[in-house]
Amino acid sequence: MDLKRAHPQEPWLWHAEWAAGEIHSSARPIAIAVCALALFWNAIALPSAVPILLAHNLRYEPKFAGLAIFPIIGFGLIAWALHLLLRWNAYGDSRFEMKSVPGKIGGTLEGSIHVGRGFEPMRPVNLKLVCVNDISTGNSNTATPLWSDESQVTASGDGSIPVSFLIPPECKPSDNTTLRDRIFWRLYAQSPGGVVSYKASFEVPVFQIDETTAQAVEAVDLRARRNQRVNEFRPHGSAIRFGLRTDGQTEIHFRAFRNPSITLGLLAFLALWLAITYLIFKQHAPLIFRIMWPVFDAILVVWVISLMFVTTTVLIGDGQLQVTRRLLGLPVSTRRVPSGEVLDVRSIAGMTAGTTVYRRIQVRYRHGEELNFGDGIKDPIEADWLATKMAETLGLTPAAAAKKTVA
Repeated sequence: MDLKRAHPQEPWLWHAEWAAGEIHSSARPIAIAVCALALFWNAIALPSAVPILLAHNLRYEPKFAGLAIFPIIGFGLIAWALHLLLRWNAYGDSRFEMKSVPGKIGGTLEGSIHVGRGFEPMRPVNLKLVCVNDISTGNSNTATPLWSDESQVTASGDGSIPVSFLIPPECKPSDNTTLRDRIFWRLYAQSPGGVVSYKASFEVPVFQIDETTAQAVEAVDLRARRNQRVNEFRPHGSAIRFGLRTDGQTEIHFRAFRNPSITLGLLAFLALWLAITYLIFKQHAPLIFRIMWPVFDAILVVWVISLMFVTTTVLIGDGQLQVTRRLLGLPVSTRRVPSGEVLDVRSIAGMTAGTTVYRRIQVRYRHGEELNFGDGIKDPIEADWLATKMAETLGLTPAAAAKKTVA
């Protein structure tokens, strides 16, 4: 049967797994593929490189030392293949049973993950739901996360893993109509422990649909539970300070170097990029490269400096909201907005790293203007808590915000 022709307005029924509400994940295919790659690589690399390495004294002939990279990669592929085989042997295949199909934009994605074997009740699991825009142009492929959320759960008494995510209304639905510009949603599950950690991923259907009464009730319940988590959040050990100053103003301070892993990773990438720049000039590359490459160098340098040394301080009081950015303690920019002009404070998607979409704070005020700051908040609950506290400090109750918007 042609599923597209049978369900032209219901694309989540075009895939058998989606239509059945049961999506499978297995480490076996990739384990077999990596095993084949390891065998192929080592069958060529070891007989070619090892005899040359053994035949020369690398202390006196260092030019041959570079050949060692080939057996090193080969051993790495073997280790990777063994790790994947151990994971598949330990946990088998997994399946995600959806509570309702599909997941709903502005609603929920709910269900449970069932692990093939070896998964203990009450075991902690990290879940992540990611919306990705995959764009293919010529020979390049770029996968950009548009939105993500994470939660920590524990396995149920039968070893199944409960899944429940609230999906904001501004998110984009799944779209596979063209392979050059896809939108897809992926659910990740990970749990450390045992000989190897548990990992699984599922491509899930998320669309804009009319929800049933039961789905609406579930969305309200999940939204209430999330709001409770936001209200109960306490920023212990956070890199963001929220408090009252002696002059009565509320201060929110975003310190520099709040995300060491991202900053150090970008710093390493910058070092590699600068090395390439050096080779471009040394080898007298074409003029276009000698012009454009330093431009990218400058962009990366500014980005690294901002992550390492720029702080942001927000003051709310004296009838205004003031945002000041400082570089090594010296003010570089200040924005002021009268408190009465502020319509809304919310957390929105910001910079991305891997499959994680970090949050930032957005202040909307009259005439459609926006002020964004505090990028790099990893915990979405903390980001929502900050936005909520700022809104409360500005006197933006839901009723007041609605009145300002109408006005």
